[in-house]
Amino acid sequence: MVAESDSAHRPALPAAACSAVRPARRAMSRRRPGPITAFLVGALTLASLIFAPIFVLASAQADPATGSVASATTPADTVGVTVTPTTSPQLVPGQDLVLTVTVHNNTSADIPIGRVDVYLAQLALTTRAALDSWLRPDDDANSGDQLVSVPTTEGIPAGASTNLSVTVPAAAVGLTDDNAWGARGIAAILVAGDVIQAEGRGTFVWSQGSAITPVALTAILPITTPESATGLITSKALESYTSSVGLLSRQLDVAIDAPTATIAIDPQIIASIRVLGTAAPASAVAWLDRLAGASNDIFPLGYADADIALQAQAGATTLLAPTSFVSAIDASLFVVPSATPLPEDTTDPTDVPSVTSRARAQATASPTPTPTPTPEPGATVIPSTSDLLAWNYTSTAIGWPVAGQVARADLDVFAASGLTTTILSSGNVEQSDVFTPNTAFALPGGLGLVSDSALSAAIRTAAEATTEDEWRVSVSEAASLLAVVSAENPNSARTLLVTFNRSSPESATRVAQTLAALDSTTWSNAAPLQAALDSAPGTTVTFRDQAIDTNRVTLARSLLQREAAIAEFATILADPLAFTAPARLDLLTLLDTTWASQTEAWADQVRTNLAASFDLIHAVTVTTRGPIIVVGSKVDLRITLNNALDQAVTVRTEIVPSNGRLVVGETLETTIQPNSAQAVSVPLSAAVGNGDVVLRVTLFTLNGTPLGQPAPIDVSVRADWEGVGASIFAILVVGFFGFGIWRNIVRRRREKSAEASAVSEETVLPTAVPDA
Repeated sequence: MVAESDSAHRPALPAAACSAVRPARRAMSRRRPGPITAFLVGALTLASLIFAPIFVLASAQADPATGSVASATTPADTVGVTVTPTTSPQLVPGQDLVLTVTVHNNTSADIPIGRVDVYLAQLALTTRAALDSWLRPDDDANSGDQLVSVPTTEGIPAGASTNLSVTVPAAAVGLTDDNAWGARGIAAILVAGDVIQAEGRGTFVWSQGSAITPVALTAILPITTPESATGLITSKALESYTSSVGLLSRQLDVAIDAPTATIAIDPQIIASIRVLGTAAPASAVAWLDRLAGASNDIFPLGYADADIALQAQAGATTLLAPTSFVSAIDASLFVVPSATPLPEDTTDPTDVPSVTSRARAQATASPTPTPTPTPEPGATVIPSTSDLLAWNYTSTAIGWPVAGQVARADLDVFAASGLTTTILSSGNVEQSDVFTPNTAFALPGGLGLVSDSALSAAIRTAAEATTEDEWRVSVSEAASLLAVVSAENPNSARTLLVTFNRSSPESATRVAQTLAALDSTTWSNAAPLQAALDSAPGTTVTFRDQAIDTNRVTLARSLLQREAAIAEFATILADPLAFTAPARLDLLTLLDTTWASQTEAWADQVRTNLAASFDLIHAVTVTTRGPIIVVGSKVDLRITLNNALDQAVTVRTEIVPSNGRLVVGETLETTIQPNSAQAVSVPLSAAVGNGDVVLRVTLFTLNGTPLGQPAPIDVSVRADWEGVGASIFAILVVGFFGFGIWRNIVRRRREKSAEASAVSEETVLPTAVPDA
């Protein structure tokens, strides 16, 4: 009889340790067959692989000669061994234990003919720690009692893999009805040339028919696209993603095949398709129709899957959302054609119950919507922002931040944004109970759902497995974990939550297969999201404060500050949304959760965005430069303002002199047309003497916010030149007129002198003498 006590807890090792090579110093005589070997019946031979609905082997793998593909989970230059139940992780009394042992020779040398020894753990795996210690053991860990020894019959070439089917008769297993149900450990050791080549470990679940309280398993499956730096997915990308083999098509196929999985979708996908109107790719429109017909529960992620924890820690008081898509809408693509059926009424997302199952939402009576006017053929119907984002979500009150990076203050931001339920990872909580609690627990201002990290890791690995061998290994671990949870407190029903990887969704091709395999066991049932929300909150779970890397938060804060600057700058525009709305969309894409694992690439994208936005808010400038000479006590100075934007702007100009030599008039309000320059006249008055003055010209929004740094203009003031010039002018005028008067006097004197001479000549003539 196998003892039912728990094995000692050992430190967890990396997952690859389950198939790592054992040191050659482990002598063959270190294990002696235990009493259980007395039950062995007959000699065991190689058996045919058994095909079953749960654990299905490819036909090529059934033939050792064709197993030439090395395992991705076996490190290079090592030999790996995996052992898993072939047909089901469950073993019942009277049933033979059928195992598949796979050997991966990732070395450059052939492995000679040898044998595989199969062992059964001496102790039941009654806790999660015991299960982890068995699957990831220390080098000196005991492998248990030997059950069988099977020859390999032929060598294993370098770089090749081979499968062995091992059947342990029920009598040889040694478990009876007296043994409690639960997870059991098995080990397979490859021996060649009297040297241990490698050891692999696995599990199965002994189920002798006792009452079992199944664990309700809720799964969340994200539908997202790769990270980008633009706020909308392009038409070309959508066409590729929604093709028959595209990323979004494959993700939706997986979700529809797993109807019990809850979909967490990026609203950017929906908006990007709808904003294209009649130009949207046919495959994208069909994809959206398929999504609408899915029976899965659905809730939205942040737009562009923007990390809500990063937003909060960067300083956002409420979570960000798109403000408008109008700049991306081509009105010609939203013309109502003739003889077209009326469009369906869109449902405002705020009318959907915050937390309710899809079935309940459909059963709940809703008020009769107000009929909307029928659009006439040829009319242009531009969709609103809410139209583009609307969807019949199961819930709009769930937030899913990056795992293990939520701080206490973030919860207040989530609640202020209407997110009353937050999905957290195991790393964000502390658990004091020895039993696994429900996924739900109370948070300040809301409810928390804890994603079981260990269980999620096993299920994710199974969903992303590229071979049946790798898939069986991970599914067996997940099934055993669920069995441990079910057995550790049989009188308490538990609901657990697992999440799939949102950073590499394209690799999760076995989601439905994995969830179906677990759902087929007697100790696990697939459950909708509402089951997790309705589960009794755990009283032994508390929130553990975590924080995102300081450098990442600093960069995100700079993005938020720049967006605030753009919003203030945009008040000078005739249509501020044309600038602020695209900036908001681009910001959200840079906060995408998938950027978290690409530190350098993300930092480059942030710097590029900041540089582009800097140019935007400095597109209205003062182009006048000095030096300028001001002559006189009062003059009008002409300053040229340039607008490099494609919109008219209205700014206020303020000029401040560096000293008191000049007095500047009132500030000016000026409208500058798109892509043009505008000259403004500024009245100046000279106050005290001559000298140099620097005029600091600053542009302001109408709200009084400065637009960039002041532009200096050097001015040279010569106020006394006006008096000197007047004196010179007066002298010139006096001289001119004086010269004229003098010339007239001289001329007149000459004229009078000439007249006098003429008269004198006439009167003084010789007198005639009379005759005698």
